[in-house]
Amino acid sequence: MQEHNFDVDYTVPSTKQKIKINKDFIEVNGNKIACNDVKAVKYGVSLIGGSKKPERKHYNIDVQSHNGESISIKFSSDKVEDLLEEDHTYYYIMSGLWQYVKKHLVTEYITALNENKGFGIGNTQVTQQGFIMSYTSGFLFWKKSKIELVLWNDIKYYLKEGVLHIDSISDKRKKETLSLHNDWNAVVLNTLLHYLWQDHRKEKLAKGQSI
Repeated sequence: MQEHNFDVDYTVPSTKQKIKINKDFIEVNGNKIACNDVKAVKYGVSLIGGSKKPERKHYNIDVQSHNGESISIKFSSDKVEDLLEEDHTYYYIMSGLWQYVKKHLVTEYITALNENKGFGIGNTQVTQQGFIMSYTSGFLFWKKSKIELVLWNDIKYYLKEGVLHIDSISDKRKKETLSLHNDWNAVVLNTLLHYLWQDHRKEKLAKGQSI
């Protein structure tokens, strides 16, 4: 059976951005980053205008290398219904990004957890045991900032309007939010959490077992 080709070679009609994605590199208008040099990604589709009657869709994909160089893919649609031509363009580009970049980043995070190294995203740290969260305790002038580990069995997560919420089940003060559109690798963390919540992987991780 022939393997599916995830290569992207496309020029966005509205912006004239020339995009190439393959197993070796991502290139936009001649600016190139090697896939194995990608440190972080962020992406999303935003509805612009009033919440009840949005006026247009904005599509955004950003890739950052280990030395801080970045590539941005941006385009918009004046229509807001589903399955527009721009939606197909976005999913076409994202299929290449997922295959050649995001899967690798998810694997890197899994390896870090298996090796008990952990990693940081936004203002939070993820470890083999759970999330290290900052929160405030006390009242008025007696408030204190604290940092504590929230174990995997005390964590719930959900997505709402492009924001990833990670909450302690037992203590509502302990919570983190990450924007899929704006926070580097929040989209990677979201995929990782979905993976951990299957087949008792987070429970295995908490016991120090490889997943």
